[in-house]
Amino acid sequence: MKNREVKPALALPSSLEVRTIEILDGVLTITAISTQKAPYCPLCGTPAAHVHSRYTRQVADLPCGGQFVRLLVLVRKCFCKEPTCQRKVFAERLTPFVAPWARVTARLFQIVQTLGLATGGRLGARVTDRLSIQTSKTTILRRIMALPPEPIGQVSYLGIDDFSFRRGRTFGTILVDLQTHQVLDLLPDRTADTSAAWMATHPEIELVSRDRGGDYAAAARKAVPAATQTADRFHLLVRRLT
Repeated sequence: MKNREVKPALALPSSLEVRTIEILDGVLTITAISTQKAPYCPLCGTPAAHVHSRYTRQVADLPCGGQFVRLLVLVRKCFCKEPTCQRKVFAERLTPFVAPWARVTARLFQIVQTLGLATGGRLGARVTDRLSIQTSKTTILRRIMALPPEPIGQVSYLGIDDFSFRRGRTFGTILVDLQTHQVLDLLPDRTADTSAAWMATHPEIELVSRDRGGDYAAAARKAVPAATQTADRFHLLVRRLT
């Protein structure tokens, strides 16, 4: 297959010209060059006419024929000649195919994200390995965390507790909707002020289920004084509501 026939087969963007295809260390390696006529400054949008230098950008792509795929793309660094622009030298972008500073293509990012939502971190790593996608459970979880949070609606029954970012060292607060069993938010600490500030944005809260510590009790009294508070060592209230 000729190089000009490979690009449609791999669904590569028209701005990339394939130069070579070879197997290196068991990975299908595709070398390409960016053919954009005039890269635009990402800060001011001015097209560049003068090249500063070139470098090779390495990104992972979707597997092909059961093989890992690596793209080596030669891109340019250009001068921005706009006097009012703070950016003097910039690297040309490959968006939307590859996000700035990303090491994977946007489509590979989305596939890993989708698999992570369906399977989780550890199982997702097994699935992606079977699909010849190089990733890890930690990366899969990061892809999930990159999703924008859904807006929080009405919260009537709130469960609040602390958890450990680093065991025995750094603690945060987890907030759960006891009706839908969905995690609503994670707070960076477990102080009464931080928790009260969050609860104050939801004056509709009718009940707060908490531990027997004083901080969350004080937070609820301050932010939602009309709400009923319940303290249960084993959080039996969750079971009663389910």
